Amino acid sequence: MLSFPHLSSFLFRPHPLPQADYELNPYRRRGGQERVPSLASSLADAARWTSLGSASLTTNLISDASIGSLPAGLTLGERERIQLATPMSPALNMLASLGAPDRVSARDAEGKRLRRQALRGAVVVFVTAGYSGKKFIFEKARELGVRSIVLDGPDSWAQSLVAEGVIEKFVPVDFGDADAVFERALSGVLAARAAVGGELDGVCTFCEMAVPLVSRLAERLGLPCNSPAAVDSARDKSSTRKVMEAAGLPNPRSFLIEDAAQIAEAAAHVGFPAVIKPIFGAASIGVVRVNSEEELVAAYKRVQKEMSSARIVAGALQQGADEATGAAAAGGHEDEVEASTSGADAAKAATAANGAAAAAAAPAAAPAAPSASASASASTWIKTTLMVEEYLDGPEVDVDLVLSEGAPVYGSITDNWPTVEPYFNETGSNCPSILPAEQQRELVDLAVRSVHALGLSIGVFHVELKQTSRGARLIEVNCRMGGGPVRATNLLVWGVDLVEEHLLTAAGIPSRPPVAPAPLKFIAEYSLNAKKTGRIGATDFLQKYEAHPDVLYARPLVAAGEKVTAVEDGMPTWVAELMVEKPTVEEAIDFVQQIERETVVPVV
Repeated sequence: MLSFPHLSSFLFRPHPLPQADYELNPYRRRGGQERVPSLASSLADAARWTSLGSASLTTNLISDASIGSLPAGLTLGERERIQLATPMSPALNMLASLGAPDRVSARDAEGKRLRRQALRGAVVVFVTAGYSGKKFIFEKARELGVRSIVLDGPDSWAQSLVAEGVIEKFVPVDFGDADAVFERALSGVLAARAAVGGELDGVCTFCEMAVPLVSRLAERLGLPCNSPAAVDSARDKSSTRKVMEAAGLPNPRSFLIEDAAQIAEAAAHVGFPAVIKPIFGAASIGVVRVNSEEELVAAYKRVQKEMSSARIVAGALQQGADEATGAAAAGGHEDEVEASTSGADAAKAATAANGAAAAAAAPAAAPAAPSASASASASTWIKTTLMVEEYLDGPEVDVDLVLSEGAPVYGSITDNWPTVEPYFNETGSNCPSILPAEQQRELVDLAVRSVHALGLSIGVFHVELKQTSRGARLIEVNCRMGGGPVRATNLLVWGVDLVEEHLLTAAGIPSRPPVAPAPLKFIAEYSLNAKKTGRIGATDFLQKYEAHPDVLYARPLVAAGEKVTAVEDGMPTWVAELMVEKPTVEEAIDFVQQIERETVVPVV
């Protein structure tokens, strides 16, 4: 394994590198190819949401039952035989024809040009499109000359991308058929390959629930991938802890609760304060701090109830809602369940079930959500087994990593702001990090060691950690690019487009992104939480900041009349999000805090 100093040579030390060859604000791209997800842009889709039944939702979402039915990974011998029998992909043929492998792997403008040359014309399969706010991924792929094939549920919004010329082919797949999902997906990939002609270059996804399926499809097709065993261990928080312990890495005490009778044993083993969480979850739903065994018992019951009543809306996992109202969605947030759905916008909020009419009357409103009866229970989609682990003090960070050919080639740190406890709903972040350089090195080093310990070797990873009073500690490893502001943050601050690097690694092309020798911008982003439980009045409370030169975006995530929740009544609702840039990180943070103080969200 490469040591951290190898990675730090470009993460922390200035070196001559060219500036990025494109505008660094992904929300103000040249040519207007990419746009901030608009609350108003998907009203037609939102109206269609209300007509979708539970069967339709089932076919569009990869459930935990579907994941559990996937075949085990191939043996080493089987994998080698497949790879030997697999024709070299067009991208790898192009890569070989370029010669001078040292130039292709160079971290400069010429190396980047050669890698893009190899990628141009590559045929890449995307398994699920995610929510419609992820359109920028496919627009970027088109810009790079990638021929995109999308496998998604029959009601996916992504079908329209064919007519728009953004993707080359859409293949409908029933993801709800747990007994046949792998064979259906494999058949879909092979049919698409035949339709477009030639060989495939890669299979990838930007959606959490699709990662296990992608690893197995790529392995069966002899394409670059992480092993299914490694992916499965990363997805299961309990398995991750076991891997960390076996590798001798710093690891919080933890206990898997398979039955309520084990609560007392869990409390004795872990101690307090502690955190209870699903072994696989999203949007921090079901993650609660507890300070005693009594609180743990109560939280166990509450979390089980919350998970059983949670809903999938607009591709995002939401806290349980009443029968008349959609709960606040996690929409574009990085911890969402980025499952495929049909037509809702990339907003983090949904309107009431009858909100189509309200949306039509208020064009700036968020898209309508399906009714509670049409939404699927979260228990249908994710594991509800819970675990308890010791509470980690100190600041939380995200480390975005790129691994190529087994080696870490890029790493960046974003500071996360304090969550709203006892829940862990995120509030904001800043980049670059303001932690001391030594602590940053320790955090990135643990992120790299953790990813390697899990057996992961290729792709983009979003690793969550804390810098505790006892040193760096891992929270979890996500085998995908982070959602929400993550792509924008890395592009703005370091000039690295994680979408491009993800596509390169998926096609087996070396990733060596040129990294700015110093931060190009200093940014802070913020998600406002509801301060009061009730229903939203007007949604124009951030309008005064929309045209501010230092505000990259500022938009509500709720619709008029929507129910929101304050922390005293449960996990608080995100009601708005914004991102700003300033000459320093400190100024960016101060400006966001000013906006928060000045913003009054009408709740009645």
